Amino acid sequence: MNKRFKKDTLLIGAVAGTIAKVIQDAIGFIIITFFLPTYINCVRIAGGLLLTPNEMMSGGFWPSLLGFQIDLIVSIVVGIISVLILQHWGHDYYLFKGAMIGLVCWVLLYIVFSKLLSSVYPFGSILHAEISFIKHITYGIVLTWVAVWFGKLSDNRV
Repeated sequence: MNKRFKKDTLLIGAVAGTIAKVIQDAIGFIIITFFLPTYINCVRIAGGLLLTPNEMMSGGFWPSLLGFQIDLIVSIVVGIISVLILQHWGHDYYLFKGAMIGLVCWVLLYIVFSKLLSSVYPFGSILHAEISFIKHITYGIVLTWVAVWFGKLSDNRV
């Protein structure tokens, strides 16, 4: 095994990606439920890869679950890549690096790939874009914070 990479890289990335995604989607759920029912969150965009916009925007359990599953898988992959980035370039300023990872995800996944791949994509609402911008920064910061914390925890094992 390459000594450059920790033994639990995949696990740490998967756990960090899962926790960050659950927090991001919980914020999105609160926004949709209580404030802005038309908000296009990542779950709706991800579900739009396989379903129609009407099915995703209906807010039903099964379409939302499918969107969450797809979104979670993407987040796990982003989490693993983020851990590899932190292992390569170090943990210094990890919250800043997390914010940058969140912003790259916002541009690539929320803006570019959603338009190319999904039947549900963000449209010309500045409010929706700004909410998503803040949520993705939060996602990246939580992702790297959990990865660094969990990485330290795994280093202290017996």
